[in-house]
Amino acid sequence: MRRHMNRALVPVAALLVALGCDGGGGDGGAPEDGSGRAAAREGGTTSGSASQSIPTSMLSDGGTTLTPPAQEFTLAEIGFDFGSEDAPIAVVEFSDYGCGYCRRFHTETFPTLMEEYVETGKVRWKYVTYVSGMFANGLPAAYAAECAGEQDRFSPMSRLLYERQAEWKSLGDPSPVFEELAREAGVDAAEFQACVAEERHRPRVRSGILSGGRLGIRGTPSFLVNGVPLVGAQPIAWWRDAFNAIAAEIEAGTGDPGDGT
Repeated sequence: MRRHMNRALVPVAALLVALGCDGGGGDGGAPEDGSGRAAAREGGTTSGSASQSIPTSMLSDGGTTLTPPAQEFTLAEIGFDFGSEDAPIAVVEFSDYGCGYCRRFHTETFPTLMEEYVETGKVRWKYVTYVSGMFANGLPAAYAAECAGEQDRFSPMSRLLYERQAEWKSLGDPSPVFEELAREAGVDAAEFQACVAEERHRPRVRSGILSGGRLGIRGTPSFLVNGVPLVGAQPIAWWRDAFNAIAAEIEAGTGDPGDGT
């Protein structure tokens, strides 16, 4: 696993539209909780539309003005990367741990994609710990994932956060559950607690939010597939069709080089 992805990508917008994705469909187009209502936002002042309410404290160094923070990472420098750097297809995922559709994608679809495409060298995958501000405890969950990643235990921690989302999402203080999940993921408990308490990876999480904003992310999960945006927890059959079509286009030499990061 690497934390960087910075290679030319091939635009495939026409293919994705032909496969039935217009960038706004799928299960993830309207982030909400199980009751159909927008979940509680993180504390503090928020900004943006009702579909994209993000704490202003995560967008600036103080106050309520939306000025870029002093420390910001590029999209290539954040997230967690999987797969071969030489893979012809690259996917960048923006998901919120509090999002029910993201949970569905990561429990029902992503394991198969990893096995069939990422681990076989066909696809490079970047996961960005994105916080939409629409889901309770999404921000502390992102910190928990990043702190586990500091100890090279991001994958098991991320999986547990999604699988057991119901255990922590509605809690006033989710930290005891996060600490239990971290122990199950094989993370050193004392170092994990210190990392979370210090909000050590706040700049990385904040940079993910800013990158998502620049790319027009409005729902989760959202993806860039060889630089082309799409939204929604598409089923495994859709991903197979998309990857097969993109691979065929690349092999035929009909795609123009691009840069999706």
